[in-house]
Amino acid sequence: MLLCKNTACLFSLCLLCAGCYESKYPLSSADASRIDGRLLKHWVEEQQSPGEKRYRASIFKFSEKEYLVAFSRDNETATIARAFTTMIGAVSVLNLQGIESQDPANRTYVFFKYGVTPDGLLQTWMISRDSPLLKDKAFSSQRDFATYIKKNIHDERLFGDMRIFKPVDGMDIKLFP
Repeated sequence: MLLCKNTACLFSLCLLCAGCYESKYPLSSADASRIDGRLLKHWVEEQQSPGEKRYRASIFKFSEKEYLVAFSRDNETATIARAFTTMIGAVSVLNLQGIESQDPANRTYVFFKYGVTPDGLLQTWMISRDSPLLKDKAFSSQRDFATYIKKNIHDERLFGDMRIFKPVDGMDIKLFP
């Protein structure tokens, strides 16, 4: 698994998919976002193999446009992030920004395309650093980055493996060691 280079608190998140793609730019402004009430739950990842540690996440409404996300692997200490949704046509993408650093210049974004199934499961696909579509790509502005991702949003090569989460009641996430 690769370590996200700029924001230490995204390390845990990057373990979800090898090679998370980090950007200093979001896909849109949080001002253009809307809250997706289906996300406002406690979630636990479906186990992919016996003995594998599962991710747990709690997603809360922080404001009319943003979420507060706490996630951890099993009972490890949680990482806290801010998030907001960007709609690209009918595709929902979560822009997730680690907030551990006091300096906003050190806060990068990772991105999840997501959907909620009719039976209430959360499916996520992280935009992958290993994508051939992003190899050797550098973006000089938020506009260039967003335009490129929007153009390629339906190309499966942009994303890592799908992860599935189910909602759970009464889950606690440890915020401090």
